Amino acid sequence: MLKKQNIIPAVMWGFIILYLTIKPKSHHETPLFFQWMGKIKLDKIEHFVFWGLWYVIYHVTFVKYSNNSEEKSANKKIQIRFVIFAVLFGVVIEILQLKLNWGRSAELLDIVADSLGVLTAYALFKLFKQ
Repeated sequence: MLKKQNIIPAVMWGFIILYLTIKPKSHHETPLFFQWMGKIKLDKIEHFVFWGLWYVIYHVTFVKYSNNSEEKSANKKIQIRFVIFAVLFGVVIEILQLKLNWGRSAELLDIVADSLGVLTAYALFKLFKQ
């Protein structure tokens, strides 16, 4: 039987994402190496990677360890729900950034990067039947 403790790493990663995306922004957050790369939107890559990694953590610790066909069948629905949840979580974070006014900027492209990260990870697991 699948243990609910398997979801804990994904929940913890979700909290890390929440903390990193709504904490008040400091002026010294951008490393000097990246300051000269002003044209490259590094934060979009970070959003893509963090949300993609979130799905990977979720999949590896929760979905992959299903023991029987009944659990695996139920997990297909849960996977879709997690993808939807992660996308909506990104939307909520952008709304929080807008409302809290802690030096963070709410951007539609962040939501796009978050969504693409989750969807890409999901698609890769589906493609390789993991």
